[in-house]
Amino acid sequence: MSQKKILILGGGRYNLKVIHSARNLGYYTIVADRDEHAPGFAYADEKQVIDITDYLAMFSYARHQRIDGIAAINDYGVFTAAYVAEKLRLPGIECELARIATDKGLLRKAWEAAKQPNPRFRIVFSLQECRDACREIGLPVILKPTMSMGGNRGVMAVREEKDIQEAYAFASAAYAKTDVLVEECLKGIEHSVEVIIYNGRGHVIAMGDNSKQAWPYRVNTEIVYPTERTGARRARLEQTARECVESLGWRNGCAHVECCTLDNGEVKLFELGARPGGGGIPDPIVPFFTGVNEFEEYLRIIVGEAPHQTVPLHEKGCVYHFLFTRPGKIKAIHGLEEVRSWKNILDAEVFVKPGDAIPAIRTGPDRPGFVIAGGETRQEAIELGRKAGHTIVFEYEERYEHQTV
Repeated sequence: MSQKKILILGGGRYNLKVIHSARNLGYYTIVADRDEHAPGFAYADEKQVIDITDYLAMFSYARHQRIDGIAAINDYGVFTAAYVAEKLRLPGIECELARIATDKGLLRKAWEAAKQPNPRFRIVFSLQECRDACREIGLPVILKPTMSMGGNRGVMAVREEKDIQEAYAFASAAYAKTDVLVEECLKGIEHSVEVIIYNGRGHVIAMGDNSKQAWPYRVNTEIVYPTERTGARRARLEQTARECVESLGWRNGCAHVECCTLDNGEVKLFELGARPGGGGIPDPIVPFFTGVNEFEEYLRIIVGEAPHQTVPLHEKGCVYHFLFTRPGKIKAIHGLEEVRSWKNILDAEVFVKPGDAIPAIRTGPDRPGFVIAGGETRQEAIELGRKAGHTIVFEYEERYEHQTV
């Protein structure tokens, strides 16, 4: 049997694990990235400097490479992967599904047509339309850009009418596409759910609970696995996550679903990524927590092979703890290497260095770092993650201060 050839879109830090997974599976691994210094290039069998959003250039390249599969690891590569797979008749999602998955407005409409549990919503194209929608739905509401590229970019809560203009400006300025989604603000537990789809059937492999920063911005401070939901409520959450993917006609791949369980047990859908979860969720979190290697299963599917494991083998605890600090210029960072040496610290990183200025945290990319901690139980992982977060200290130029969430 000839060696399968796979094209991975993106060679940044968060793609190193999927590159290693492809190599471990024995695939000939090509990495494409617009950055000629992308760290993933060092681990690929072959590299190509192409912007992963340039689907025509990527198609031209992939056609001559005779690839067996193309992998999107973040939202920026989803449409490109779909376009190339569709043109070359490779496993993957269709272009129409890629458009829906990367546009919150189209996704809301698709779920509404499929009778999936949406919050109340309106898509608006002007400040006045936004004001009208806020009054119709009723405050509080959440404003989001309809374009979906992750990181909570442009997402802001509105509790009072005086804040509508600021939130609309924040949402409409996030991307070149300026339409805005206004949706009902729901009270409950928010979740991140990982789903493997094979032959049209969804398999839920991981469900976690999200904690958010204080209003008005909606950036995650922690994702804790497993979900604290149990019994019938957990079963309902799993069923909703599976059905919301299947309802879109999805045949094969991986999905990252974000949703909310209300106090009465009802589940409402927020959004969906047509790829594995972001950052460290597919690796190291899902493998540690469930025993399922999400990246390997995803790669098998998109080269036309059957997945090996779509049912969790066990359930441990894991926490994705994000570092939050006040704005300011960094003088020194302490404790990172100590934390990395601890047992069950699966990953830890700080993205800033002395001399950098940390902004006010309004989107995911503004966070200066993270810790991923594991444990035999959910509570054990939480305690270790928070201890690690407090051990990593940011010293500011004007004075010494540390603040975490």
